[in-house]
Amino acid sequence: MRLFFAILPGRHLAGALHGLARPLTRRCRGRPVPPRSLHLTLAFLGEVAPERLDELRRIGSQLPHAAGTAWQLDQVGCWHGGIVWASGSQPCPALDELATTLRSALAGAGFSIEQRLYLPHITLLRRARQPLPTHAIAPLLYPLRRVSLMASTLTPQGAHYRELAHWP
Repeated sequence: MRLFFAILPGRHLAGALHGLARPLTRRCRGRPVPPRSLHLTLAFLGEVAPERLDELRRIGSQLPHAAGTAWQLDQVGCWHGGIVWASGSQPCPALDELATTLRSALAGAGFSIEQRLYLPHITLLRRARQPLPTHAIAPLLYPLRRVSLMASTLTPQGAHYRELAHWP
């Protein structure tokens, strides 16, 4: 199973993020991420044997609670691979602590995780063909309500996500 931990936006925020992506789609000529697929990845695991799901559920249940905290998204930009993203210009200590604790627990349990620097972001578009300089947007608050363990299935139409568990 292809798995990752994420924080999902509520329906209203997903709609606002998708609305933010609409004009960027025309400008960058990219493919928008459907509202139901928008998420903030905390840790990507890749392929994991199904028999390790209970271990992941235990790790998820021991994470610090960030409920009541929100991350402020206030900029958009584009990476060289054609990924148009939304992010915050300022660090969010609760989000940083959550991601660091999760990644440490996963590594301690022997799970393979990405070793690159964690850059929290929401992917808005994929395969952008025109560059987009990083610039400010009207702030959006992304509540850190609950952490989800997600399964990802790749199809010709793109990835489809399914929530397997969530905390709290």
